[in-house]
Parts: sequence; C-alpha cells; structure tokens
Amino acid sequence: MDTDLRAHFLEGMSRVASAVTVVTTDGDAGRFGVTVSSMTSVSADTTRPSLLVSIHHLSPAGEAIRKNKRFCANVLSGNQSFVSDLFSGRLKHLNDDRFSAIPWHAGTTGAPIIDDAIVSLDCELKTALLWGTHFILIGEVEQIELSRQRSPLVYANRGYRRAVPIAPDDHQSHSPENQLRVGFFITLGPEFVPSLVADFASQSPAVDLSLLEADHDDLLEQMRAGKIEAAITFGMVDEPEFDTEVICPPAPHVLLNADHPLAAKSSLRLADVADLPMILLDYPSVRSAVAAFFERNQLKPQIRLQSPSLAMVRGLVAQGLGYSIVPQDPQNKIGPDGTEIRAVPLDDDFPEGAVIAVAKRDDCRSRLAMDFISKCRKSFRQTSQ
Repeated sequence: MDTDLRAHFLEGMSRVASAVTVVTTDGDAGRFGVTVSSMTSVSADTTRPSLLVSIHHLSPAGEAIRKNKRFCANVLSGNQSFVSDLFSGRLKHLNDDRFSAIPWHAGTTGAPIIDDAIVSLDCELKTALLWGTHFILIGEVEQIELSRQRSPLVYANRGYRRAVPIAPDDHQSHSPENQLRVGFFITLGPEFVPSLVADFASQSPAVDLSLLEADHDDLLEQMRAGKIEAAITFGMVDEPEFDTEVICPPAPHVLLNADHPLAAKSSLRLADVADLPMILLDYPSVRSAVAAFFERNQLKPQIRLQSPSLAMVRGLVAQGLGYSIVPQDPQNKIGPDGTEIRAVPLDDDFPEGAVIAVAKRDDCRSRLAMDFISKCRKSFRQTSQ
C-alpha cells in the first residue's frame, strides 16, 4: 500500500465527525463491548430496519458478536465520554469487568443496553463480511430504546466534542421589517454585546433582536442559511456574497500571570514567548489563526492546555500555568478567582485579530442591519480610544 496515501486517509478520516457508539453483545461466547465510530443505518424499508457497524477483526467483542449472533449499538450521549473510554480500553484498571462500572440492562436479544445512551438499537446479526482489517457486521433491529438524552457524544479531530445547535429553529411569528438577527464570535459576547444591545434597543425599542454566539465558520454558515443578517467576528472573509468591514484593527496581547518575569515588559515579540507553555482557546478558527501567526514567524507553539471557555483560559493563565494570546486588549484582566492577569502588547503583525463586520451585500442588506453595524463601528471606536 502507498504509505503516503494511507497516512492522508487516516488524517482525513480523523476530521470526519461521527457519533460514538458502544457495541455490546451477550450469549454463549460471553459478554463484551467495544467503542466504535463507524455505525450507520443501512435501510429502514426491509422486513426489519437494518444497520451496520465496523469492528477490527482482532477485537474479542467482534468475535463474540459473530458467535452470539446478536449485538446492541448504543449511541452515547454527550456526558458519556467515560463509557466510551471504558470500552475503548483506555481505562486499564477496569478492563476485567467493564460492565460493573456502568448501569445497563438486557435487551430483547440479551445484549446489554447502556442506560442513558441517546438511542440503543438491539439487533440480530445477519451478515459478517471481512474487508481488510475490519469485519462489517450488518444487523436487523429487534428493539429500539430512546432515552431523554438528545445530544450525542461526537468524536472528531482525535477528541470528543458535543453536538450543540448553532441556531435553534424559531417557530415564533415575526414581522420581517422589525426583525434583526445578528451573530457574534463567542468571546466577544460577555465584554461587548450587552452594552451594545442595550444602546441599540434604547434607540430602536420596537425591533425584535435575536442574538447568536458561535465560532467564525459557523457564523458564516448561518448567514448563508439566512438565519442571521450580520456577524461581528475576527479575521478575514473573502467571499463574493458578503461585504466585510474592519471595525477595529488587530491589537494582539499576551496574557500572563501578574508575577511572570515578562509581565512587566511594555511590549513583547512572539519569539519571546514561543518556547513557553501556551494555553489555547480551543475553537477551530482560533487554532487556525494561531497556527498561521506562528508559521509566519517561523515558530511553533508549545500548547500545554486548551479549553473552549475563555474564563477557563484566563483562570489557567492567572494560576501561572502558561500564557495565552488574544486578538485585542481585553477589558477583563482578572481571573475567575480574582487573581490579576497582565495583558502585554505584541509587536508582531496579527491580521487575523482584526474585528470585522460581515453582512450580505449592500443590495441585499436590510436597513436594520446597516444601523446595527453602524452602532458596532461607533462602539468599537469608543472602546479602542
């Protein structure tokens, strides 16, 4: 096999998001379970609905399923990463009796149904096909259990994720001429949005204003879908369907614990901190921006910790566990526990840190959207001064 092609395939597949499923079985061959990310429906229109799972040919669970002729596909909920780790073999100290560590009950076939999985599909095995290193197992569903849990555990980019609605469906009636839906990059919300919205609402009290917080690419996707009219985010957008305006130039800062030796500096270069442990705000657009920033300077970040919570990032910095980079001078320079944080300006160019307003082209933009962007422009101008 072409080793480069295999490596690219593995990297490519690691980026494909999938639900996390624990496939269980019980019978004469024993009780087993294994975590998989390859489970999908086959058909809903056969005698009974069917699905398939893919399991490595050396897996004891796979061998037991083929002998027991039954299995249950338990699609895990967002708070069941422990269950996934348990049946993937990561928790070695529990390998002897994994089922004793979780609540479960037997399904129609006798295969274990894991409590609180978002859905469990109890199946009779119909076909087992060996392809390469994996068995493709097709089963017909005999029983389906749905729990109150609705959000699945997702695996992508070699880590767990949660499925979170980007823009929930809104079935309320609205008057389009008095309706405005706008989005903000998720870290802009707490420091910038409340006062802006209050100001806008005081001048336009009849406007039905709806807000969305999301990552950069998610905001653009919601604009394409017509869910929002405008977005305030970071970076650059080069797409003909949108107009982009820089409303605040980049002003990158390094966040440091107040006692850090570099905290007293009037300014820093990226090279001054590149070898120190970094705490990363874990969003795709932030990862891309940070990677580009370091590559332009021929440096490599030493990422020690990461979190999707800006408050958590500030808290970790405040405790002296590393530094972080923010695109603008933050208003809040206190950690969650009250510990002081220093924000030291970076002298390197960081175009990804510009705050931008993105909207539909002028000929497709509503008056309310134009008014709101104008308000954002003035607000950021006042803040930067």
